[in-house]
Amino acid sequence: MATLYLDPPKPAAGEGDGKRVNKFTRPTPPPFTDDAQRARYQRGQLALAARIFSDAGWGVGHAIGLSARDAADPSVVWFVPRGRALNAVRSADLIGVDLAGNVVSGAGEPDGSYAPIHLAIYAARPDVHGVASGHTPHGRVFAQRAEAPKTLWQDSCIFHRRVGVLSFAGALNAAADPAPVAEAVKGDAVALVLANRGLLTASASIEGAVGLYLRLESLAHAQLLAEAAVRGRGGELIPVGEEEALFTQQNAGSAHQQWMMSLPHYTRLEKATGGPLVY
Repeated sequence: MATLYLDPPKPAAGEGDGKRVNKFTRPTPPPFTDDAQRARYQRGQLALAARIFSDAGWGVGHAIGLSARDAADPSVVWFVPRGRALNAVRSADLIGVDLAGNVVSGAGEPDGSYAPIHLAIYAARPDVHGVASGHTPHGRVFAQRAEAPKTLWQDSCIFHRRVGVLSFAGALNAAADPAPVAEAVKGDAVALVLANRGLLTASASIEGAVGLYLRLESLAHAQLLAEAAVRGRGGELIPVGEEEALFTQQNAGSAHQQWMMSLPHYTRLEKATGGPLVY
């Protein structure tokens, strides 16, 4: 039986530096009997991701980009098609594109404003299997400053030192010159601030990318509020300490935990549509 498509092997008992909280039973994706079943499930999760973003109110005018590397063929990336309403996307509508940007499956094409950025990330980071990007309300405002968010809350720690910044020109020219994108996501980055545009998140699964994006948009909103409230009174923001931030990230920042962050949103949509359907 196939292993989880989103998680690296777990360390054996006793490995690591010991700085971990108590273990607990975690939910896991369904098991898969073969790669074709795994890939079909993943395309369904990508279609549901489009509906989750629509449900958040981002269906029109927010330049949403969602994609997932094929679970069976890593040289193919599936995109939500250009011009399709997010709340109506089905897995049958998805567009398969190779890493060079050529359409290899499906009718239509992905949105050219974000597809080259996504493809550059997949080419630079074999560990990334899901990307989400958008010009969502608070991320769009935050992106005007072209800097990574501050680590101000426990919820921020998953992003601590893991958010890059991509210039407007770097995003605009990603198809011709993917090097700035690759530089921005090097190492273990899980997100980008797209200067003068919005936000982007990348994870080992499309579910993880969705969970990260929802949280990063919320944190952008929270930081804007905190700055207005605290600095408006002459105060200073108080960041989480470096040691505490890294400890929290170690215990709550894995690819599996990123996947779990999106579970409430997927579960709610599945219940609303009558069950765990594969679209």
